[in-house]
Amino acid sequence: MLKGFKVQKGATKAQLEAVRDEVVTIAKSEGRYLELGPDQLEPDPNQPRKTFDEQGLQDLQRSIEARGQLQPILIGEQGDSGKYPIISGERRWRAISNSSTVKTVSAIVRSGASDELLLLLMQIDENNQREQVPAIENAEAMQRVVDICKINGNDQAYAASILGVSKGHLSKYLALLKAPDSIKQLSLNNETQDVVTLYDLTRAYQKNQNAVDSLVNQWKSGELIGTLRKASRELAESSKKGPQKKKATIKAIPIVKQTELVEQGGDIQLKVTLDKKVLNFSLTDDALTALKKGLKLQKS
Repeated sequence: MLKGFKVQKGATKAQLEAVRDEVVTIAKSEGRYLELGPDQLEPDPNQPRKTFDEQGLQDLQRSIEARGQLQPILIGEQGDSGKYPIISGERRWRAISNSSTVKTVSAIVRSGASDELLLLLMQIDENNQREQVPAIENAEAMQRVVDICKINGNDQAYAASILGVSKGHLSKYLALLKAPDSIKQLSLNNETQDVVTLYDLTRAYQKNQNAVDSLVNQWKSGELIGTLRKASRELAESSKKGPQKKKATIKAIPIVKQTELVEQGGDIQLKVTLDKKVLNFSLTDDALTALKKGLKLQKS
């Protein structure tokens, strides 16, 4: 384990590479730096399933053949199968496995969280530069960086700083891990890797699943007018506001010009004169008695 290791905020790629070289030196001195044949390694069964773009793997294979393996992969202790589980760097292992000229994979057996943190940072940087890595998988790596930082007493803002992204952008990445499968597949199938679009679709999906499904179908069929990013943002914002409440309508109260008691066919009725019409109301015996009583009280 690298003693006193701490990635500084805003660390440059050159600084990360310098610390990586120190990690490699220490791993070699402790016998944890290995050159293994591809058949001595296997994907970690406990890691989430990953998708691999064949064209991206071929590009990575050519890069490794031309420039060498720029950084070792991280592996665990040798398992019961006799193979070493891959913790991070599975793409490099797959690319080398397909190569006829590169015969071994450089690997470091993990001894602590600091090894993993550094190699994760290097992996994310490498992914962003030369591999078409799904945004969802980058989000998984970033979540692991956040977890390691918290174990070491640092918060998510610190994790964002060493990743070289804003706190808001990191939050968008992490939100993708809670996205429904239909939205994750847009990334895993390499239909879009725009983090902002995926984030807004995820937000909108929580409020209006049908609207999101309809929007994505329009986009896939070519019927969508404008960009998916713009449409996703508008849908997320409208879903955030919720349904518009209907404004209460106030009905005009008619003006009563005159009221009087009249006799019609032997019955006493209340005659009410309004602006444009006259209404007559028959009074029950009880109502008439109460009205007479009220009038007597007023008169007295």
